[in-house]
Amino acid sequence: MIGFIIGIILTIIFVIIDIALLCSYAFLARITLVDSLAVGLAGGIGLYLCNRAYDVPFFSSQINPVICAVVVILLFIASYFLQKTKPGFWIFAVLFSVAWSFVAALTVYVLIKQSMTVFWTTFAVSMLMNIASHIRSRDAEFVIA
Repeated sequence: MIGFIIGIILTIIFVIIDIALLCSYAFLARITLVDSLAVGLAGGIGLYLCNRAYDVPFFSSQINPVICAVVVILLFIASYFLQKTKPGFWIFAVLFSVAWSFVAALTVYVLIKQSMTVFWTTFAVSMLMNIASHIRSRDAEFVIA
């Protein structure tokens, strides 16, 4: 009975690991889309917050949230096509690789072990993986299916 319970627990753990790996593969395979979405969302949410939440005096009246959604879409499209150019690709690849690597390294630093050696090792490995993912994703076709 104990062996059966251990088997069930290990199966559940492996299923969770498989799902996490599948999601990370999907993230890394289309990282240029994720970067473009991050830029679009940052712009649209920033516009919304400046206009509604923080009451920035630059805006004389409130902007309709639909305009913020249009800004998200336009920024997404612009940054995606900018990444298709050679200089735009390298600018986005380096900046977002540093950002994603910093997030990964900081997460490992805070949650697992508070050691700068672990932080910089995680940062370096993640940076290499992110740059490789950007290069791989650069030539991938965007297929909706």
